[in-house]
Amino acid sequence: MSTSAQKPARPGFVAVFFDIPFPLPIPNGAYRAYDPEKGVACVQVSLKEGSRAFFRNRPIVGPTSFGELRAAAEGQQRPREGRSYLQTCVLKTGQQKATLNIHSGADGGFAECKYYSEVCVTFLADDLGIIGDESQALSRACEILNPFLDKYRLLNEDYRVSHVSRERNYYFATCHTSLLKKDELGLNPAQLFDLLQKPRTFFSELGRGASNILRTNSYELLGPRSPMTGNLLTYFQAFVQEEHKMLLSYDLVLDAVRHLQKSRDYRLVIVQAETACEVHVRHLLLKLMVDSGKSEADARTTLENDQDYWGVKKKIRQLDDWTNSYCTKNSLAFAPFVGSGLYGRWESDLYRKRNDAVHTGARAFSYAEASAAIGVAKECIALLESRVPSMADRVPLNPSMSGFSENAGEVVF
Repeated sequence: MSTSAQKPARPGFVAVFFDIPFPLPIPNGAYRAYDPEKGVACVQVSLKEGSRAFFRNRPIVGPTSFGELRAAAEGQQRPREGRSYLQTCVLKTGQQKATLNIHSGADGGFAECKYYSEVCVTFLADDLGIIGDESQALSRACEILNPFLDKYRLLNEDYRVSHVSRERNYYFATCHTSLLKKDELGLNPAQLFDLLQKPRTFFSELGRGASNILRTNSYELLGPRSPMTGNLLTYFQAFVQEEHKMLLSYDLVLDAVRHLQKSRDYRLVIVQAETACEVHVRHLLLKLMVDSGKSEADARTTLENDQDYWGVKKKIRQLDDWTNSYCTKNSLAFAPFVGSGLYGRWESDLYRKRNDAVHTGARAFSYAEASAAIGVAKECIALLESRVPSMADRVPLNPSMSGFSENAGEVVF
């Protein structure tokens, strides 16, 4: 029998408190909130002001690459005159608020005011041992806090407010606990929360009823990639001297990758990846029509007004027809996209999930689903481009996702 199985469940209150990186301009105090598990919880909010800073030449404590990078850059240093500036913002009332310090010297950087909210989420747990699993304790707190934030955001249209999770909008949390007494065990959740109107003892000593939850990060997102060398560097040096405009579909794919690895907004990843496919299909249709002799204006009119082109699936079928004509004219082999294995993956891993996200409001997508969606989008774009080589972009999109993996990322706060 495991050790955990030998310990009896200890029901009680768990209070998880941490900072969130945006202000909630509601009166400081405690608010009863909905808990999907117990029906009722408490969210306590306190508005605070701090600062966040970045300075070029101050290393963090511990082993870093600070000295190596500083030595490597010595030959390219330009003198920096040390000056400091204070910037203020004038409110409608005429009151001034200092919001930014800028320092221009060798150790320069900035310090910006940071309004934030300290929150404490208190909920009932069937076993206070929940605080021993930091992911479980924080998840319970977020399940209560995020709908609370959504309701505030809906009423106030505050674009600064977003969800809190293990990946974003927090860096450290503390859990305190309070065991239920024998005479409290028969009370329902609402009655138990009524008791919180009177002072109650919460254990706050680490290892004795309290625990800390630390945010971790990963070098993969913080550190630089391996430097360009060889043929790739030679190509880059020539490429940067030429005019080139990135295709919108490529931009959307790269933006989806950024959301996958940095902001972890998997629903947005899927929407953007599928949009990239649609945009590229339209882009190739337009080029093929113009290549066949249509004017660009007529081609755009056809795409907008001809019902045979309405919807992405109809556009894809039309693209197959136009590509077939192109291949026949240029004596190239043609392979239809519709009905292929890749088309099936586009439909299941990208198109349907995008519809779930947009039309039914689905949110619960995983990293693996979002990564697969980008991979399918990249493969589709690469395949569709390969069939019309004279119209393909100079830089082919890399169809692989092998260079990306789920990781702790950076502290987004």
